[in-house]
Amino acid sequence: MAPHLGAKHRYLAGNDAARMEALVWALSDPTLDAAWVARGGYGLTRLLPHVPWHALRPRPVLGFSDTTVLLAALWRRGWAHPIHAPVLHSFSDHVDEASRTATHALLMEAGTVRLQGRMLIPGQAEGPVVGGNLCMLASLAGTPDALQADGAIVLLEDVGERPYRVDRLFVQLAQSGAFRGAVGLALGEFRGCAAPDWADWNLEEVLFDLSQDLGVPVVSGLSVGHGASNHPFVFGAPGRIADGVLEFEGVRSARAVV
Repeated sequence: MAPHLGAKHRYLAGNDAARMEALVWALSDPTLDAAWVARGGYGLTRLLPHVPWHALRPRPVLGFSDTTVLLAALWRRGWAHPIHAPVLHSFSDHVDEASRTATHALLMEAGTVRLQGRMLIPGQAEGPVVGGNLCMLASLAGTPDALQADGAIVLLEDVGERPYRVDRLFVQLAQSGAFRGAVGLALGEFRGCAAPDWADWNLEEVLFDLSQDLGVPVVSGLSVGHGASNHPFVFGAPGRIADGVLEFEGVRSARAVV
């Protein structure tokens, strides 16, 4: 249990000093094998400029949603594959058994992981899999930790954003150069982002229009996101898009590749 776990400060899990202490402990204490986010991650962008990166010791780091910014920052600094996975809170009452099983398998078993979807824009691509929550990645645009996807497959998901905001966030990432050099796009669940009842269009049409400008193959409908089906992926692991499937190496296999 991290120090100050359960602390509260407005909408955060403690003030910045307390949360920084817990973060540094989780990523540097030699007695720990991994760091697994308990819940949320609000305010991580406030901490990133002050993290003593030189003092940290590489280990698996698991989380998603707001934790996307930490995973992206670690990957940019050469950490061997942070893991986009359900937070511990999700395991108790939110994600389904298939997601729990997939997380265990990704951590403990060598081999290739396959996520079944459907091709939105046809083609094939190979490269490291990076990404996470669209809103949080957009919040990194213009910062030292901004997403750089040169040669990579970018996986995106989000929750509670209306289609016009999904459009805005996607365009912000594109105009910031985050997609520059990307070789493929993978779309997870956009939970609570559906078009309004009166619309004669749907969100997938919006995503299709936005994705066309990238000129890369796009697979959609993957079981990654804020819903009950939230399968993990290894941030930066070698991956491949083909025939409606995103596949990538599990933690042990990915480390062997590195």
